[in-house]
Amino acid sequence: MISPIAVYFERCEPDWIVPRNITTNHILLLVTDGSFTYTVGGDELELHRGDVLYVPEGLMRSARGGQRDPHHMYVAHFRLQDNDYSIPLLQEREYRYLQPFSGDYLKTRFSLLTQHWLRKPAYYETIYHSILLEMLSIVNGESDSRNVPTKSYSIAMQIQDYILNHSRENITIAALSQNVQRTPNYISTIFRQVTGQTITQYIQQIRIAEACNMLINSQMTVGEISEYLGFCEQSYFNKVFKKVTGLPPSAYLKEKTKMWRG
Repeated sequence: MISPIAVYFERCEPDWIVPRNITTNHILLLVTDGSFTYTVGGDELELHRGDVLYVPEGLMRSARGGQRDPHHMYVAHFRLQDNDYSIPLLQEREYRYLQPFSGDYLKTRFSLLTQHWLRKPAYYETIYHSILLEMLSIVNGESDSRNVPTKSYSIAMQIQDYILNHSRENITIAALSQNVQRTPNYISTIFRQVTGQTITQYIQQIRIAEACNMLINSQMTVGEISEYLGFCEQSYFNKVFKKVTGLPPSAYLKEKTKMWRG
């Protein structure tokens, strides 16, 4: 069982620092804005927006922010109970550092995890375990995928770039296959091999990540956002939104606003 110690969103001012110390908990963090330096296991890492870092307990670490610019990040500290080593990442006791394909999706999951940490709803221990395990599994899978053949990786990156640049359009597998000059079955297999998810799942995650941002930072209604992002019907948008975030759009907005006010 994964047992969280603390989950939070942190706005770090310039000259922010974490003194050199040995970690007593496992740590998972996602940088949402800015950059800073993190030293772990003797390696100095430059973390930027979209980067994910997993640090197991028992490693020496320190961190420092830049002298001018702040940075923002989600952080989860947790421990393992009953020797829960359900994925290799939790067995190897080595840090993992990467910029994941599913960074936007991880951001929405981290946001949801933070809300549950603040609210302490019924069965929150199980919710914490499930969301953290999912995120750690994604990090583990995407870290492993870096070992796939370079050609496959390159094709997956081309598909990802196309989706990011046309996320508000009706993206078809046929259009993607034509863009990279491969068959639909081939690109579907390669994309899943490299990213650990289907093309449809990735498209939905990108669109819903944008929807989350628009719900918080724009004056558009749910219907307007649904139409803007290319969903055929608002009911389908609501269904996909809840599938990705765990909440319908109206509830997500309410909980997010409550979290920031708190």
